[in-house]
Amino acid sequence: MGSEKIIVDGLLQNPLYRKRLETFVPSVPAQTSGWRVLVTGAGGLIGSAVVDLLITASCQCVYAAGRNVAKLKERFAGAESVVRPVQYEALRPLAFSEPVDVVVHAASPAAPGDFMSAPVDTLISNVMGLHELLTYAARCQAKKVVYISSSEVYGVKSSDAPSAEDSYGIVDPVNPRSCYAEAKRAAEALCVAAHRQMGINVSIVRPGHIYGPTAKPTDGRVSSLFAYQAARGQDLTLKSDGAQIRSYCHCLDCACAILHVAASGQPAQAYNVSNRDSILSIRQMTEILARAGGVQVRYDVPKDEDRQRFNPMLNSSLDAERLEQLGWSGQIPADVGLPETVKILRGMKP
Repeated sequence: MGSEKIIVDGLLQNPLYRKRLETFVPSVPAQTSGWRVLVTGAGGLIGSAVVDLLITASCQCVYAAGRNVAKLKERFAGAESVVRPVQYEALRPLAFSEPVDVVVHAASPAAPGDFMSAPVDTLISNVMGLHELLTYAARCQAKKVVYISSSEVYGVKSSDAPSAEDSYGIVDPVNPRSCYAEAKRAAEALCVAAHRQMGINVSIVRPGHIYGPTAKPTDGRVSSLFAYQAARGQDLTLKSDGAQIRSYCHCLDCACAILHVAASGQPAQAYNVSNRDSILSIRQMTEILARAGGVQVRYDVPKDEDRQRFNPMLNSSLDAERLEQLGWSGQIPADVGLPETVKILRGMKP
């Protein structure tokens, strides 16, 4: 099995994934069905889950924006009556002019390798890409913009308590990896400024560590990397003791949270996305995936280049009470969602 290739094209045709999508329909805000929505980063882990859920919940029209239109057509094959692929790159001027009701901005470099190889692009794409979309939203009078930020805005804290939306630690601006966290912080400030100066109804979502079958095989985040390796029957190698605590959340739980914020989130307000039943150490997450794949967990000494990619936050768990007050709650605990992800990926072999 180790040499077999696994792809995500055709995910919407996977019976287990389709069944899981259907379980979310009763939780999607009712007004979603009448929206016209622009989703950037529509080929990514979070953006594609948002599109999948909008399709399943009978949304009127979804503009799926991403770099590769051909790949987007493949990814959402069978949903052509709803999904309209759009060419989009955050580092270029927005060439899209169709009016929409809601903008979900999920496009962003997200893999640690991207931060290290292209830190300037990471910074500029997050801030300037958002500025383009906010300007567009004002021009077309969109009812709502949802910006997908990150739990990394909280930085390193001395407390082990889950972070509420107003509890910040330290981000070291001269740490090479901080280009991502600082870009997200600046983008959030831009959201608030756009609301105050331009009157744009924009809310911020701060996901924890999102996982699930919508991740691409090239996704370098550890939960995605290990899910694919487990699905291929490959042993998993941790380059730390795995004691770091993270808020894990299934991609469809995250997508549902985003739609709740789009429907009833307050302007210039941030919302954490965290499943109460999925706050685990990296080691626990790895062990669940290893059991699901029938493989072993191995430990290795990290190289200097590995250490530079590490998230410095020892405990990045999140408090999602503010989001839960909008009517959202996590549906898929990690001990269910992680093994199911491995099972779905194993069914995606060409």
